[in-house]
Amino acid sequence: MEQQDEMEKRALASQAKARAEATRIANEAWKQADKAYKEAKRQADIAYKEAKKTAVDKQAKKAAEEAHKQAIKQAKQVRDEATRKIR
Repeated sequence: MEQQDEMEKRALASQAKARAEATRIANEAWKQADKAYKEAKRQADIAYKEAKKTAVDKQAKKAAEEAHKQAIKQAKQVRDEATRKIR
C-alpha cells in the first residue's frame, strides 16, 4: 500500500512538472508572437510614414494608407494564428 502511495505521489509530481513546463513554453510562445507582431507593426509604421512623405498626390497617399492597414492586418493574423495553436 505504501509503495502504491509513493508511486501515485511520483506520478502526480511528474504531471505537475510537465504542466508547469507546458505553461512556461506556452507563455514564451505568446511573448515571441507578440514581439514579432510589435516589430512587424513598427516596420509597417516606418514604411507608411516614408511612403506618405514621398507621395505627391492624394491617390498615392491613399495607396500608402491602404498598404499600411493591410500590413497591420497581416501582422495581427500571423500573431493570432501562432497564439491560437497554443491555446
